[in-house]
Amino acid sequence: MGNLFLRAVDIIALIHLIALFPIPFFWFLVHPAIGFWRRVGTRSYWLALPVWGGLGLLLVVERRWVFAGRIPRSAWTWAVGAALSFLAVWLERRATREFGLRRLVGLPELKPCPPASGIIRSGVYGHVRHPRYLACMLTLLAFAAYTGCAGYFSLAILSVLLYQMVAPLEEGELRARYGRAYEDYAREVPRFLPRLVRGREPQR
Repeated sequence: MGNLFLRAVDIIALIHLIALFPIPFFWFLVHPAIGFWRRVGTRSYWLALPVWGGLGLLLVVERRWVFAGRIPRSAWTWAVGAALSFLAVWLERRATREFGLRRLVGLPELKPCPPASGIIRSGVYGHVRHPRYLACMLTLLAFAAYTGCAGYFSLAILSVLLYQMVAPLEEGELRARYGRAYEDYAREVPRFLPRLVRGREPQR
């Protein structure tokens, strides 16, 4: 493939990294002090500016490390990247359609909806509890495959580990808000990996 095309892939990969990698860091700051941030309200989103700005600048400055340790790209790496990208886009579209933009950007955490608004259990939310987090993880892993860079892959794996920690923090708030209804939902629907066989305990 031409160098121009491969360079374009690297630029797009870096843009996605800057956009997605800071997300769990933002929620790590919000969830542990949710009472305070709810009093602040939607102004809490100003916190996103230093989080995204700081991490984004760091990623740009350290982009040589991000794209270090490149392995040769082949039909297999492109195929893996394409498969992960397709699944990520599908999950993102389904989550947006079924959950709504207001919930996806986290407004209910800062301005809680009344319990009567209910728990979304239809569509993709009937298979995994956090499809959008899963879509973010898959996107970064896809671009790790596209670029073939050990540095990028390391950050993608770190992002996966961070989501394993931030998701339980969010679920603690959901349990407090919805009580037994969310407990039942969490028992029936896995966090990230859908069950292949119905009737088993959900994977965590």
